[in-house]
Amino acid sequence: MKVPNYLEAKDNVILFQGNTVTNHSKQKVTGTEVLLDGSGTVFLYLEDYSQNEIHIKVSEHSQIELYMIYKSSKPCAYDIHFQVNSFAVLNIFSATRNIEVTTLDIHRTFHLGSQAVLNSTKALINMGTTSLVDEVHLDSELAQANLDLLNIGAYNDVFTVKQDVYHNAKSTLSNITNSLISHANAVLDYSVSGRIFKGNEFSSCKQQNKGIILDEAGVIQVLPKLYIDEYNVEASHGAAIGQMDEEQMYYLQSRGLTESEARSLIISGYTKPFVSAIQDEDIKQMIERQILKRINEANII
Repeated sequence: MKVPNYLEAKDNVILFQGNTVTNHSKQKVTGTEVLLDGSGTVFLYLEDYSQNEIHIKVSEHSQIELYMIYKSSKPCAYDIHFQVNSFAVLNIFSATRNIEVTTLDIHRTFHLGSQAVLNSTKALINMGTTSLVDEVHLDSELAQANLDLLNIGAYNDVFTVKQDVYHNAKSTLSNITNSLISHANAVLDYSVSGRIFKGNEFSSCKQQNKGIILDEAGVIQVLPKLYIDEYNVEASHGAAIGQMDEEQMYYLQSRGLTESEARSLIISGYTKPFVSAIQDEDIKQMIERQILKRINEANII
């Protein structure tokens, strides 16, 4: 196995491949434990890694930009535990991509300390059957988590996603935004929960789920849930799922766009804001190519 082209020129690359771990970074890696310390960018590449449990710890006051790329050619399962300590900031971008139709199971657990910040951006653009569980624990005051996810499904893809945020302290903040696209026989099944426990006042828990179904056989199911046991909090959720708006299509075509161009423009409203938020240009170009490949393969546009 080798480093993919878009990572070859990078410093601070950690490779989890097969049954081996190779550390080309300045960060400390001991077995399946990774300690992220200081500030800077780290690239973590997982390819058919056989040891499913990984522990990632972010030191206090650290500011880390972490890129995690999952690539699988066979069924894989990952159980990844993050500890983001007090006053640390973890900006994590992760993408699932593969070259075979296979099964991928990812379970991520995050624990955040006092005034820790998690900004998670995730792209589910792989083929096959995918299960993702994101469990976020805001354990101390002023901890905050922002989760932004893009999911494109086509053919017979099945995505089962569960997102749970636990407000375990006062004055904690969470935002979840899911942008979902289903075509052909793809099934996208989401359960999104926010929990504010009694005594944890001044907390804010918000969810936004939007989805577009491009084929009558496509399925998007979103079940947003809030469990609120405290009065002095802010909480909201919503799900807007539907097929492509005929009036919007008509308006765009009346302005000179072809049907294909109009569909492409509407779809780009889901994908472009997500892609533009990626800071690393090589990763951004790789994700743009992968999104376009998935869309073209499914004849979405």
